[in-house]
Amino acid sequence: MKKGNLILMCIIVWYICFYAISELCKVITSNGYIITIISFLIPSIIVTILYHYMLSLINNRNDKVKEYSTKYKKILDINKKYDFKNIDNELILEENEFSIKSFNDILAKQVLLYRIENNEDNVREWIENAIINEKLYKQYDTDIKSINDEIDTSLINKTGLDEKKFKKIEKNLIENIKYNDNVYKIRVHVIVYFLNKDYTILNKKDRYIFYDEIIQIYEEWKQGKKYNESTKKERKLMNYSLRKEVLKRDGYKCCICGKTEKDGIRLEIDHIIPVSKGGQSTISNLQTLCSSCNAKKYTLDNNTYRKKYIKNKLIDFRKNRSKELNIPAYYVFTNDELDKILKLMPKNFEELKESKILPNVKLYNHGELIIKVIIDKTN
Repeated sequence: MKKGNLILMCIIVWYICFYAISELCKVITSNGYIITIISFLIPSIIVTILYHYMLSLINNRNDKVKEYSTKYKKILDINKKYDFKNIDNELILEENEFSIKSFNDILAKQVLLYRIENNEDNVREWIENAIINEKLYKQYDTDIKSINDEIDTSLINKTGLDEKKFKKIEKNLIENIKYNDNVYKIRVHVIVYFLNKDYTILNKKDRYIFYDEIIQIYEEWKQGKKYNESTKKERKLMNYSLRKEVLKRDGYKCCICGKTEKDGIRLEIDHIIPVSKGGQSTISNLQTLCSSCNAKKYTLDNNTYRKKYIKNKLIDFRKNRSKELNIPAYYVFTNDELDKILKLMPKNFEELKESKILPNVKLYNHGELIIKVIIDKTN
Protein backbone atom coordinates (compact mmCIF):
# COMPACT_ATOMS: atom_id res chain seq x y z
CA MET A 1 0.00 0.00 0.00
CA LYS A 2 1.28 3.45 -0.92
CA LYS A 3 1.49 6.16 1.69
CA GLY A 4 -1.13 8.26 -0.10
CA ASN A 5 -3.60 5.36 -0.08
CA LEU A 6 -2.91 4.82 3.62
CA ILE A 7 -3.73 8.46 4.42
CA LEU A 8 -6.94 8.25 2.38
CA MET A 9 -7.96 5.10 4.23
CA CYS A 10 -7.30 6.79 7.61
CA ILE A 11 -9.47 9.77 6.64
CA ILE A 12 -12.35 7.44 5.73
CA VAL A 13 -11.96 5.48 8.97
CA TRP A 14 -11.85 8.72 10.98
CA TYR A 15 -15.05 9.99 9.37
CA ILE A 16 -16.88 6.70 9.99
CA CYS A 17 -15.76 6.66 13.65
CA PHE A 18 -16.70 10.32 14.07
CA TYR A 19 -20.19 9.75 12.72
CA ALA A 20 -20.75 6.55 14.75
CA ILE A 21 -19.45 7.98 18.05
CA SER A 22 -21.32 11.27 17.66
CA GLU A 23 -24.58 9.36 17.14
CA LEU A 24 -23.82 7.18 20.19
CA CYS A 25 -23.08 10.26 22.33
CA LYS A 26 -26.40 11.82 21.36
CA VAL A 27 -28.15 8.81 22.93
CA ILE A 28 -26.07 9.04 26.11
CA THR A 29 -26.08 12.82 26.64
CA SER A 30 -27.61 15.97 25.23
CA ASN A 31 -24.57 18.14 26.06
CA GLY A 32 -23.37 19.37 22.66
CA TYR A 33 -19.93 20.41 23.97
CA ILE A 34 -19.19 16.91 25.32
CA ILE A 35 -20.49 15.27 22.14
CA THR A 36 -18.17 17.41 19.99
CA ILE A 37 -15.03 16.72 22.08
CA ILE A 38 -15.62 12.96 22.29
CA SER A 39 -16.60 12.74 18.60
CA PHE A 40 -13.31 14.37 17.56
CA LEU A 41 -11.00 12.93 20.19
CA ILE A 42 -11.74 9.18 20.02
CA PRO A 43 -11.63 8.85 16.17
CA SER A 44 -8.38 10.86 16.15
CA ILE A 45 -6.76 8.48 18.65
CA ILE A 46 -7.99 5.40 16.77
CA VAL A 47 -6.81 6.69 13.40
CA THR A 48 -3.39 7.77 14.76
CA ILE A 49 -2.78 4.31 16.22
CA LEU A 50 -4.01 2.66 13.00
CA TYR A 51 -1.84 4.92 10.81
CA HIS A 52 1.39 4.21 12.70
CA TYR A 53 0.65 0.50 12.87
CA MET A 54 -0.04 0.22 9.15
CA LEU A 55 2.97 2.44 8.34
CA SER A 56 5.26 0.20 10.39
CA LEU A 57 3.91 -2.84 8.50
CA ILE A 58 4.52 -1.16 5.15
CA ASN A 59 8.05 -0.03 6.12
CA ASN A 60 8.91 -3.47 7.45
CA ARG A 61 7.70 -5.11 4.26
CA ASN A 62 9.60 -2.54 2.11
CA ASP A 63 12.79 -3.10 4.10
CA LYS A 64 12.59 -6.82 3.46
CA VAL A 65 12.18 -6.31 -0.28
CA LYS A 66 15.11 -3.83 -0.30
CA GLU A 67 17.24 -6.43 1.48
CA TYR A 68 16.51 -9.31 -0.92
CA SER A 69 15.93 -7.50 -4.23
CA THR A 70 19.09 -7.80 -6.38
CA LYS A 71 17.61 -5.44 -8.99
CA TYR A 72 17.01 -2.72 -6.39
CA LYS A 73 20.63 -2.98 -5.19
CA LYS A 74 22.03 -2.90 -8.74
CA ILE A 75 20.09 0.29 -9.53
CA LEU A 76 21.47 1.93 -6.38
CA ASP A 77 24.98 1.02 -7.55
CA ILE A 78 24.31 2.44 -11.03
CA ASN A 79 22.92 5.66 -9.50
CA LYS A 80 26.24 6.25 -7.71
CA LYS A 81 28.06 6.30 -11.07
CA TYR A 82 26.02 9.18 -12.48
CA ASP A 83 26.23 12.81 -11.42
CA PHE A 84 23.33 14.66 -13.04
CA LYS A 85 23.28 18.46 -12.99
CA ASN A 86 20.72 19.91 -10.60
CA ILE A 87 18.36 22.03 -12.73
CA ASP A 88 14.84 23.44 -12.47
CA ASN A 89 12.45 21.80 -14.90
CA GLU A 90 10.53 25.00 -15.67
CA LEU A 91 11.61 28.58 -16.32
CA ILE A 92 9.04 31.39 -16.43
CA LEU A 93 9.85 34.26 -18.81
CA GLU A 94 7.70 37.40 -18.66
CA GLU A 95 7.69 40.15 -21.26
CA ASN A 96 5.90 43.52 -21.23
CA GLU A 97 4.65 45.25 -24.38
CA PHE A 98 3.10 48.71 -24.52
CA SER A 99 1.60 48.72 -28.01
CA ILE A 100 -1.03 46.38 -29.40
CA LYS A 101 1.04 45.80 -32.55
CA SER A 102 4.12 44.69 -30.57
CA PHE A 103 1.92 42.53 -28.36
CA ASN A 104 0.34 40.80 -31.37
CA ASP A 105 3.62 40.41 -33.28
CA ILE A 106 5.90 39.10 -30.54
CA LEU A 107 6.52 35.36 -30.48
CA ALA A 108 7.48 33.12 -27.57
CA LYS A 109 10.56 32.07 -29.55
CA GLN A 110 11.74 35.71 -29.73
CA VAL A 111 11.39 36.12 -25.95
CA LEU A 112 13.50 33.00 -25.34
CA LEU A 113 16.09 34.02 -27.96
CA TYR A 114 16.54 37.40 -26.31
CA ARG A 115 17.17 35.73 -22.93
CA ILE A 116 19.65 33.32 -24.54
CA GLU A 117 21.52 36.15 -26.27
CA ASN A 118 21.89 38.14 -23.05
CA ASN A 119 22.11 35.08 -20.76
CA GLU A 120 19.47 36.50 -18.44
CA ASP A 121 18.83 34.27 -15.39
CA ASN A 122 21.80 32.15 -16.60
CA VAL A 123 19.49 30.64 -19.21
CA ARG A 124 22.42 29.43 -21.35
CA GLU A 125 23.93 27.41 -18.49
CA TRP A 126 20.45 26.07 -17.71
CA ILE A 127 20.03 24.77 -21.28
CA GLU A 128 23.61 23.47 -21.48
CA ASN A 129 23.16 21.55 -18.22
CA ALA A 130 19.98 19.98 -19.62
CA ILE A 131 21.92 18.88 -22.73
CA ILE A 132 24.61 17.33 -20.50
CA ASN A 133 21.92 15.53 -18.49
CA GLU A 134 20.28 14.18 -21.65
CA LYS A 135 23.54 12.58 -22.80
CA LEU A 136 24.10 11.11 -19.33
CA TYR A 137 20.53 9.84 -19.13
CA LYS A 138 20.77 7.93 -22.42
CA GLN A 139 23.76 6.02 -21.06
CA TYR A 140 22.04 5.62 -17.68
CA ASP A 141 18.90 4.23 -19.32
CA THR A 142 21.03 1.73 -21.27
CA ASP A 143 22.65 0.55 -18.03
CA ILE A 144 19.28 0.18 -16.29
CA LYS A 145 17.82 -1.84 -19.17
CA SER A 146 20.83 -4.17 -19.11
CA ILE A 147 19.90 -5.41 -15.60
CA ASN A 148 18.65 -8.99 -15.51
CA ASP A 149 14.98 -9.09 -14.41
CA GLU A 150 15.10 -12.68 -13.20
CA ILE A 151 14.18 -13.09 -9.51
CA ASP A 152 15.60 -15.73 -7.19
CA THR A 153 12.51 -17.41 -5.66
CA SER A 154 14.55 -18.54 -2.63
CA LEU A 155 15.14 -14.84 -1.78
CA ILE A 156 11.44 -14.04 -2.19
CA ASN A 157 10.53 -16.80 0.27
CA LYS A 158 12.70 -15.14 2.92
CA THR A 159 10.48 -12.04 2.81
CA GLY A 160 7.30 -14.02 3.55
CA LEU A 161 5.63 -12.52 0.44
CA ASP A 162 4.31 -14.22 -2.68
CA GLU A 163 6.09 -13.46 -5.99
CA LYS A 164 3.34 -11.16 -7.30
CA LYS A 165 3.34 -9.00 -4.14
CA PHE A 166 7.15 -8.95 -4.06
CA LYS A 167 7.37 -7.71 -7.65
CA LYS A 168 4.74 -5.02 -7.03
CA ILE A 169 6.57 -3.64 -3.98
CA GLU A 170 9.92 -3.91 -5.78
CA LYS A 171 8.54 -1.95 -8.74
CA ASN A 172 7.27 0.86 -6.47
CA LEU A 173 10.60 1.04 -4.63
CA ILE A 174 12.57 1.16 -7.88
CA GLU A 175 10.35 3.93 -9.26
CA ASN A 176 11.25 6.03 -6.21
CA ILE A 177 15.03 5.70 -6.68
CA LYS A 178 15.37 5.48 -10.47
CA TYR A 179 16.17 8.62 -12.45
CA ASN A 180 13.69 9.48 -15.21
CA ASP A 181 13.78 11.87 -18.17
CA ASN A 182 12.83 14.78 -15.88
CA VAL A 183 16.57 15.19 -15.27
CA TYR A 184 16.74 16.91 -18.67
CA LYS A 185 13.16 17.52 -19.88
CA ILE A 186 13.03 21.26 -19.25
CA ARG A 187 10.37 23.65 -20.46
CA VAL A 188 9.89 27.40 -20.74
CA HIS A 189 6.64 29.16 -19.87
CA VAL A 190 6.53 32.45 -21.81
CA ILE A 191 3.99 35.05 -20.64
CA VAL A 192 3.56 38.29 -22.59
CA TYR A 193 1.58 41.17 -21.08
CA PHE A 194 0.03 44.09 -22.92
CA LEU A 195 0.23 47.08 -20.55
CA ASN A 196 -0.85 50.68 -20.66
CA LYS A 197 1.36 53.55 -19.45
CA ASP A 198 0.49 53.04 -15.76
CA TYR A 199 1.38 49.33 -16.06
CA THR A 200 -2.20 48.10 -15.86
CA ILE A 201 -2.56 44.73 -17.61
CA LEU A 202 -4.91 45.04 -20.58
CA ASN A 203 -4.31 41.61 -22.05
CA LYS A 204 -1.92 38.68 -21.86
CA LYS A 205 -0.94 35.57 -23.79
CA ASP A 206 1.24 32.64 -22.89
CA ARG A 207 2.84 29.57 -24.41
CA TYR A 208 4.98 26.63 -23.30
CA ILE A 209 8.18 25.77 -25.15
CA PHE A 210 9.29 22.20 -24.52
CA TYR A 211 12.72 20.59 -24.49
CA ASP A 212 13.15 19.64 -28.16
CA GLU A 213 12.13 23.11 -29.37
CA ILE A 214 14.29 24.81 -26.71
CA ILE A 215 17.35 22.91 -27.97
CA GLN A 216 16.46 23.75 -31.58
CA ILE A 217 16.23 27.48 -30.72
CA TYR A 218 19.49 27.31 -28.76
CA GLU A 219 21.34 25.63 -31.65
CA GLU A 220 19.94 28.20 -34.09
CA TRP A 221 21.35 30.94 -31.88
CA LYS A 222 24.78 29.28 -31.61
CA GLN A 223 25.09 28.79 -35.36
CA GLY A 224 23.30 31.92 -36.52
CA LYS A 225 23.67 35.68 -36.20
CA LYS A 226 24.30 36.64 -32.58
CA TYR A 227 22.19 39.30 -30.82
CA ASN A 228 19.68 39.48 -33.67
CA GLU A 229 16.65 39.62 -31.34
CA SER A 230 18.49 41.92 -28.92
CA THR A 231 19.22 44.35 -31.77
CA LYS A 232 15.54 44.48 -32.71
CA LYS A 233 14.43 45.02 -29.14
CA GLU A 234 17.05 47.61 -28.20
CA ARG A 235 16.48 49.61 -31.39
CA LYS A 236 12.76 49.65 -30.57
CA LEU A 237 13.53 51.18 -27.15
CA MET A 238 15.25 54.20 -28.73
CA ASN A 239 12.54 56.87 -28.39
CA TYR A 240 12.59 60.67 -28.70
CA SER A 241 12.80 61.41 -24.95
CA LEU A 242 15.82 59.07 -24.52
CA ARG A 243 17.62 60.69 -27.47
CA LYS A 244 16.94 64.15 -26.08
CA GLU A 245 18.27 63.15 -22.64
CA VAL A 246 21.54 61.83 -24.14
CA LEU A 247 22.06 64.95 -26.29
CA LYS A 248 21.49 67.22 -23.29
CA ARG A 249 23.88 65.21 -21.08
CA ASP A 250 26.64 65.35 -23.76
CA GLY A 251 26.26 69.09 -24.30
CA TYR A 252 24.97 68.67 -27.86
CA LYS A 253 28.44 67.77 -29.20
CA CYS A 254 30.20 64.69 -30.55
CA CYS A 255 31.87 62.71 -27.75
CA ILE A 256 34.77 61.77 -30.06
CA CYS A 257 35.67 64.82 -32.16
CA GLY A 258 33.83 67.49 -30.15
CA LYS A 259 32.00 68.99 -33.13
CA THR A 260 28.53 70.51 -32.79
CA GLU A 261 25.73 71.22 -35.24
CA LYS A 262 27.25 74.70 -35.65
CA ASP A 263 30.11 72.97 -37.46
CA GLY A 264 27.66 71.77 -40.09
CA ILE A 265 27.39 68.16 -38.91
CA ARG A 266 24.42 66.03 -37.87
CA LEU A 267 24.39 64.63 -34.33
CA GLU A 268 23.32 61.02 -33.83
CA ILE A 269 22.88 58.70 -30.83
CA ASP A 270 25.31 55.77 -30.70
CA HIS A 271 25.47 52.62 -28.54
CA ILE A 272 28.86 52.58 -26.78
CA ILE A 273 28.73 48.78 -26.67
CA PRO A 274 27.00 47.98 -29.98
CA VAL A 275 23.65 46.20 -29.77
CA SER A 276 25.14 43.58 -32.13
CA LYS A 277 27.50 42.70 -29.27
CA GLY A 278 24.95 42.76 -26.45
CA GLY A 279 24.77 46.50 -25.74
CA GLN A 280 21.52 47.87 -24.37
CA SER A 281 19.55 51.07 -24.95
CA THR A 282 20.27 52.50 -21.51
CA ILE A 283 21.44 56.04 -20.77
CA SER A 284 24.84 54.75 -19.58
CA ASN A 285 25.42 52.88 -22.87
CA LEU A 286 24.46 55.76 -25.16
CA GLN A 287 26.52 58.70 -26.41
CA THR A 288 26.29 61.54 -28.88
CA LEU A 289 28.38 61.19 -32.05
CA CYS A 290 28.50 63.16 -35.26
CA SER A 291 27.36 61.27 -38.36
CA SER A 292 30.99 60.93 -39.54
CA CYS A 293 32.31 59.39 -36.30
CA ASN A 294 29.22 57.20 -35.97
CA ALA A 295 29.68 55.81 -39.49
CA LYS A 296 33.40 55.13 -38.93
CA LYS A 297 32.85 53.59 -35.49
CA TYR A 298 30.21 51.18 -36.92
CA THR A 299 30.24 48.09 -34.68
CA LEU A 300 33.53 48.83 -32.89
CA ASP A 301 33.43 49.26 -29.13
CA ASN A 302 34.10 52.75 -27.83
CA ASN A 303 37.68 52.26 -26.62
CA THR A 304 38.79 50.57 -29.85
CA TYR A 305 37.39 53.35 -32.01
CA ARG A 306 38.68 56.11 -29.71
CA LYS A 307 42.24 54.71 -29.96
CA LYS A 308 41.88 54.36 -33.71
CA TYR A 309 40.71 57.97 -33.95
CA ILE A 310 43.58 59.27 -31.77
CA LYS A 311 46.11 57.23 -33.74
CA ASN A 312 44.94 58.81 -36.99
CA LYS A 313 45.19 62.26 -35.40
CA LEU A 314 48.71 61.53 -34.15
CA ILE A 315 49.75 60.26 -37.58
CA ASP A 316 48.49 63.51 -39.11
CA PHE A 317 50.32 65.41 -36.39
CA ARG A 318 53.55 63.49 -37.12
CA LYS A 319 53.39 64.40 -40.80
CA ASN A 320 52.54 68.05 -40.19
CA ARG A 321 54.98 68.55 -37.33
CA SER A 322 57.88 66.94 -39.20
CA LYS A 323 57.36 69.42 -42.03
CA GLU A 324 57.19 72.29 -39.56
CA LEU A 325 60.44 71.18 -37.87
CA ASN A 326 61.98 70.40 -41.25
CA ILE A 327 63.00 66.88 -40.20
CA PRO A 328 62.00 63.43 -41.57
CA ALA A 329 58.71 62.08 -40.19
CA TYR A 330 60.53 58.97 -38.86
CA TYR A 331 62.48 61.10 -36.40
CA VAL A 332 59.33 62.59 -34.92
CA PHE A 333 58.08 59.16 -33.73
CA THR A 334 57.84 55.70 -35.24
CA ASN A 335 54.75 53.49 -35.57
CA ASP A 336 55.99 51.31 -32.69
CA GLU A 337 56.35 54.36 -30.50
CA LEU A 338 52.90 55.48 -31.55
CA ASP A 339 51.41 52.15 -30.40
CA LYS A 340 53.17 52.55 -27.05
CA ILE A 341 51.74 56.04 -26.67
CA LEU A 342 48.23 54.70 -27.27
CA LYS A 343 48.77 51.84 -24.82
CA LEU A 344 49.98 54.17 -22.06
CA MET A 345 47.56 57.02 -22.85
CA PRO A 346 49.68 59.52 -20.81
CA LYS A 347 47.83 62.27 -18.95
CA ASN A 348 50.59 64.90 -18.96
CA PHE A 349 53.98 65.77 -20.45
CA GLU A 350 55.97 64.54 -17.42
CA GLU A 351 54.25 61.14 -17.51
CA LEU A 352 55.10 60.79 -21.19
CA LYS A 353 58.67 61.87 -20.50
CA GLU A 354 59.11 59.38 -17.62
CA SER A 355 57.73 56.53 -19.71
CA LYS A 356 60.78 56.80 -22.02
CA ILE A 357 58.60 55.95 -24.99
CA LEU A 358 60.25 58.70 -26.98
CA PRO A 359 63.85 59.92 -26.79
CA ASN A 360 64.20 63.16 -24.83
CA VAL A 361 65.64 64.94 -27.83
CA LYS A 362 62.34 64.55 -29.66
CA LEU A 363 60.11 65.03 -26.60
CA TYR A 364 61.05 68.67 -26.20
CA ASN A 365 60.16 69.34 -29.81
CA HIS A 366 56.67 67.87 -29.87
CA GLY A 367 55.88 66.02 -26.61
CA GLU A 368 53.51 68.69 -25.31
CA LEU A 369 51.59 68.71 -28.57
CA ILE A 370 51.19 64.91 -28.48
CA ILE A 371 49.76 65.17 -24.97
CA LYS A 372 47.40 67.91 -26.11
CA VAL A 373 46.08 65.70 -28.92
CA ILE A 374 45.53 62.76 -26.53
CA ILE A 375 43.92 64.81 -23.76
CA ASP A 376 41.63 66.64 -26.18
CA LYS A 377 40.35 63.36 -27.56
CA THR A 378 40.06 61.35 -24.35
CA ASN A 379 38.29 63.88 -22.12
